[in-house]
Amino acid sequence: MEQSLEEIFRSNLRLFRQNAKLSQEKLSALLDKNINYINMIEGGKSIPPLSVIEQIAKILNVNPSEFLVEHTSSGYFDKIALINTASEQISQKAKEVLLELMKDL
Repeated sequence: MEQSLEEIFRSNLRLFRQNAKLSQEKLSALLDKNINYINMIEGGKSIPPLSVIEQIAKILNVNPSEFLVEHTSSGYFDKIALINTASEQISQKAKEVLLELMKDL
């Protein structure tokens, strides 16, 4: 059975929030909302206005449109974490190369 947009939104909110390692309470606090706000959304009792969806997307570092595209936990990866890891590895390698070059001077 095909999921409704509301179900897709709720699933993605949960997935992106968990990938960001944020509890429902922490995300609610970052939004300056009641501690149960995200629980109500993820539980299907509430749908946030677009302005709040934009705020949530900014906090979770995702494009707001990603909330409406079906993702699976195995098919979605955290782009920000990937970029950060790659950046750290590149930086470390660059340091090693520079240190090696400096030995010869």
